[in-house]
Amino acid sequence: MKVCDYLDIKPTQELPGVTRRVVIGADDGAPNFCMRIFEVEPGSSTPHHSHAWEHEVFILAGQGVAMGEQ
Repeated sequence: MKVCDYLDIKPTQELPGVTRRVVIGADDGAPNFCMRIFEVEPGSSTPHHSHAWEHEVFILAGQGVAMGEQ
């Protein structure tokens, strides 16, 4: 089990206004699971995309739009 403060993980700039922290991933011995925390500044966004695997999103604060297949 990994216990950490996500703020201790150095963020990477993914896109303008979007940072990412990988909390659990392959480097932690989890080749089939990835837990990431994104911070999206007001007015910023991530591009529309899809995955061939299950994908979860948890919004802690703020609001946004999630687009599905339709």
